[in-house]
Amino acid sequence: MHSVSDSRIGFIGLGNMGKPMARHLMRAGARITLFNRSKQVLEELTGEGADVASSPSEAAQGVGDGLIFLSLPNASSVGEVVEGEDGLFAGLATGSKVIDMGSTAVEATRGWQEKALGIGSDWIDAPVSGGQKGAREANLTIMAGGREESVNAIRPVLGLLGTTITYMGPSGAGQCAKLANQVIVASTIASLSEAFLLCRENGVDLKATRTALLGGFAQSKILHQHGLRMIEEDFEPGGTAINQLKDLVEASNVATANKLTLPMLETNKKLWERMIEDGLGELDHSGLYEWYRKLEKQGHDRHSVEDQELPSNPN
Repeated sequence: MHSVSDSRIGFIGLGNMGKPMARHLMRAGARITLFNRSKQVLEELTGEGADVASSPSEAAQGVGDGLIFLSLPNASSVGEVVEGEDGLFAGLATGSKVIDMGSTAVEATRGWQEKALGIGSDWIDAPVSGGQKGAREANLTIMAGGREESVNAIRPVLGLLGTTITYMGPSGAGQCAKLANQVIVASTIASLSEAFLLCRENGVDLKATRTALLGGFAQSKILHQHGLRMIEEDFEPGGTAINQLKDLVEASNVATANKLTLPMLETNKKLWERMIEDGLGELDHSGLYEWYRKLEKQGHDRHSVEDQELPSNPN
């Protein structure tokens, strides 16, 4: 079993999610080596006791047979970090484990695990849910895919970052579970946006609406957290609409590969595409409500479900 006291840890990707996660590991006593393209955050964390590598390969070499965490925005970013002469794979040591905490891609993840195993390392896909708040408070939900014995070995370390750690199955299963999470989140945000607009246009107080719904069958974390964001018009990004669409596109790709027809996913994806086309992609994903409001103010077509052409069955 890995614990902070007996492992050297590398951390690559120190954005809104990665930075607080790296801090939790440091504060628990980890000997941590960082790599990040932005230098400002490196200077900040170096002042708190971290070491800095000049490349992903050097970070892996410094960690040896320890753990290397990735917190990167997409599969393309992960590919840039792990491949190439100075990439992570060039420096991985036998016995090391790579833990990808970002939402990337199912098939790419399986390929990375196969390559890691081929050099005596291992790859665990462990995407998270809970947003920046969960990362700061170390109560993320972690969905882990890969070899079960490897996931079990790092549970004590994952426990420093999250409170719910679930083994989902073989490589790619964690990423698939995160896609399921994102499909539900995106659809719920859209439904909540429409429900709030319906109430607002009929003179119903939205604070009272949220309070009432939280006591009923419609209660959810989305209603609790993002419902308040919508009422307060606070769309400072925790998770951006761009990243929400990225996950929906990947979910659609996986569904197509499995010859599945998911009409609600395809309809919902079109809403986020139009929000981003209208220049609101950097808002928090709860900002879909703001996009709806802008359409309403402008008297534009809201692109409702009735207006969508549902996808045909590819089977």
